[in-house]
Amino acid sequence: MRIGINLLQFKEITGLAIYTQNILENFGKLDKEDEFFLFTNQIDLPELHFDFPNFHYIKLPVNPKKKFLWPFFEQMIFPLYLVKYKMDILFCPAILNPLISFCKKVTVIHDCVYLYDRGFTFKNLYMRFITWLATKSSQVITISNFSKKEILSFFEVPDQKIKVIYPGVQKILSLNKEESEKILRKLNVKKPYFFYIGLIVPHKNILNLLKAFKIVNKKYPDYSLILAGYLRPELLDLEGTMKKLNLQGKVQYVGPVKEKEKAVLYKNSVALVFPSFHEGFGLPVLEAQSLGVPVLTSNVTALPEVAGEGALYVNPYNVEEIARGMERIAFDENLRKDLIRKGFENIKRFSWERAAKELLKVFKEVYESSSSS
Repeated sequence: MRIGINLLQFKEITGLAIYTQNILENFGKLDKEDEFFLFTNQIDLPELHFDFPNFHYIKLPVNPKKKFLWPFFEQMIFPLYLVKYKMDILFCPAILNPLISFCKKVTVIHDCVYLYDRGFTFKNLYMRFITWLATKSSQVITISNFSKKEILSFFEVPDQKIKVIYPGVQKILSLNKEESEKILRKLNVKKPYFFYIGLIVPHKNILNLLKAFKIVNKKYPDYSLILAGYLRPELLDLEGTMKKLNLQGKVQYVGPVKEKEKAVLYKNSVALVFPSFHEGFGLPVLEAQSLGVPVLTSNVTALPEVAGEGALYVNPYNVEEIARGMERIAFDENLRKDLIRKGFENIKRFSWERAAKELLKVFKEVYESSSSS
């Protein structure tokens, strides 16, 4: 098979790119026979590059930051490249995909959070169109049973057309004490601290997290809160919010972090605090569990499905409950030990190799069905 991989939308390393990075790495390890054509943009992230002999990278003249040129290129120009390179299958590991591909499509819909916004902006309307378009693929993949239920609630799609394939747990480097302390000094991070990592956007419940931490910090002023990840300032005024809550010097935003920095911030934290309003999966939960870090997370959407018994659950809409949970997870030693033990057990359910194998099986089934039709 000649399998195209649509990497055109990636401009930074967020959860979607981490998912894609791990899937690609395992494709290369598992499949030595099929040819993979990876279509990248002008930003061309090195994290998505691998040296497998059957991986062919094709850099296309498009910048995903050009908001109005981007949809035109994706819908009108990209399909011509699929014809040029004679693709049998197009795999879209994130939602963006072309209307006409001239080949069978397999598309991943990670979640439907953006579909709840009823605003009539160009972006909202285009994302609705793209998601509808994804449901017309030969096979739709999603990453949790919760996300599958969401897709079925928004669109008329046959149940069997949507396959749930859980992502894996990313292997995170473990650094020695000296290296860890050096990185903490570089980031100007002091212990003890709670840790959040992910997009800094409203649906991640950053505001309630800050309010809850303020309650905790009043009782325990030595504790701080570290936020890591990409900030969307057009969606959330983080600096203004911290100033309004009088949390300057108590909450620290360290921005996007490298792999070693991420590992150190996880490992040295009191707990991961991830009280998101909406998650199709929630990779940070599994990353924390894999490192023996206690997890506090929300009791809604896909998070209970993913975190299993290895997390302390709170109502993300209740600030006082989040604060009580943070206090418990910091000071109840028996709870901490129990969560760590159950977290290690939970991550055994997730494997990038298994996810890649299941996807490759889907590609083969889709290809064979098109050959016989």
